[in-house]
Amino acid sequence: MVEQTVGIVLAAGASQRMGMPKALLRGADGIPLAVRQTAVLAAGGCAPVAIVLGAESERIRQELPATLRVVENTRWAQGRATSVQAGIVAFPEATGFLFMPVDAVGVKPETVRAILAAAAREPAAIWRPVYQAAKGNLLWVSAAAAHELLNLPPDARVDDWARPQARTLAVDDPAILRNINTPAEWAAFAAQ
Repeated sequence: MVEQTVGIVLAAGASQRMGMPKALLRGADGIPLAVRQTAVLAAGGCAPVAIVLGAESERIRQELPATLRVVENTRWAQGRATSVQAGIVAFPEATGFLFMPVDAVGVKPETVRAILAAAAREPAAIWRPVYQAAKGNLLWVSAAAAHELLNLPPDARVDDWARPQARTLAVDDPAILRNINTPAEWAAFAAQ
């Protein structure tokens, strides 16, 4: 049942090009990006919602509300797949997972709802949103497919695993393509 889709924000990386944890970036309203992104997943219908932290997790936790569910990825330095795996292991009862990178800023709750609705209509193993034929950075995975992800090597590219089997859903949301990595990119986004 897609009603039990867990929303997971992936934020375990070192954010070297940004120079600080992306999860702590703040817009004009002062809300940390970690809080903003988990709120988008919740507003879109994911429940529960969590964030996966790794690098600088203690520093990040100090600045987040105690109510925000955090999954600790102690293997974050081994590769990106470990964050997805940590999220899956933390929610063994989930029937599906919607993964969103912390830097996919500006995704609309309506987009999350559309992905969940597509998965409910056709519970394929994997759903990926696309905008003008370009693949988005969000990924919906069924519990059955999630078990396959647990067997990937830590440094595997989840995208390479998903690409041949993913169904696509066209959405009117260019933010699904966003990937903010530098202070200049963040400043340009924040100025919009």
